[in-house]
Amino acid sequence: MSGAGSAHGWFPQSRSELPALDIRQLHYFVTLAEQGSISAAAALLNMTQPSLSENLMRLERKLGVQLVMRSGRGTILTEAGNLLAQRGREIVRSAGRAVKEIREVGERTQGSVAIGFPPSLGLLLSVPLAETIQGEYPDVRLRISEGLSGDIVEWIENDRIDLGCVYELCDNRDLVCEPLMLEKMFFVTAPDNMPDCVDQTLADAPTIQAAAIRQFPLALPAASHGARKIVQRFAAGAGFRLNVAVEIDSLPQIITMVTRASAYTILPHAAVVNEVATGTLRLIEIIEPTMTRTAYLLRKRSRPITRASRIVQDTVTLIVQEMIERFQLDAAVIDGNARNFGPTASA
Repeated sequence: MSGAGSAHGWFPQSRSELPALDIRQLHYFVTLAEQGSISAAAALLNMTQPSLSENLMRLERKLGVQLVMRSGRGTILTEAGNLLAQRGREIVRSAGRAVKEIREVGERTQGSVAIGFPPSLGLLLSVPLAETIQGEYPDVRLRISEGLSGDIVEWIENDRIDLGCVYELCDNRDLVCEPLMLEKMFFVTAPDNMPDCVDQTLADAPTIQAAAIRQFPLALPAASHGARKIVQRFAAGAGFRLNVAVEIDSLPQIITMVTRASAYTILPHAAVVNEVATGTLRLIEIIEPTMTRTAYLLRKRSRPITRASRIVQDTVTLIVQEMIERFQLDAAVIDGNARNFGPTASA
């Protein structure tokens, strides 16, 4: 590029070099050129003749040329006026198309959105989210992936997904982390494997002292798993060591093992909602202290927020609230008024 020109045509080097054209005044001039008189153009534009004449004179002063000559039969375009009318029609039409396309993009909900869930949230949200988006936003192509919190963070950093849910607050300025849900964690057992130390005074709300958990063999994910880190930090804060009998990086397999009374585990209600409903597993509330964890919605700060991705994010929040209400989960959507579960050792 040299001077003010380029292989692609004129382009301003500074604000002082912007073209002396105003789209509105150009529209007025094109209308005048097409109508052939000030009175006819003013009537079509729904403005007064003096106002239209004043706009015409301003345009001539900006360009430094005479555009029209008045006659008894109306107005006659000069050579410069004819050229401006020709180019002006193209500019006005192009500007109109641009505005229309921009508005359509802003109003239309379409495009691809990829979201990642950890296993316990995936069990609760994946199918309802897919069904809702498919039914209400058929032009949105949704892709749902499941992975560990660390994997989800990496996928977002590498632009493999648009949104993700994780259980650890990210200390990364390139990522935006918004609290989604606070949920209580439970000691989970098969009904026929209930420990003697469980307080069943309230049959519908049995409890276990946090320190008592050390006695029981647990099936948990590996130490690198976000859910395991939360349980590990809780135990350390409560002053005891976990008795991890087996590490399994598969939530369904952990649930199967606990159902078979081969071990215990620690999970939120959402992860075993079906098993609790059918009576194959029991939830024991952990007390002194209570254990909670927070789920976060994660996205990359530099990644554009499309209308489709915003719809998916909002739908996730709505479905979480619906699931909490439908299954009476001991959890709360975080909107500034999340429920207080009492003294907690949360992650």
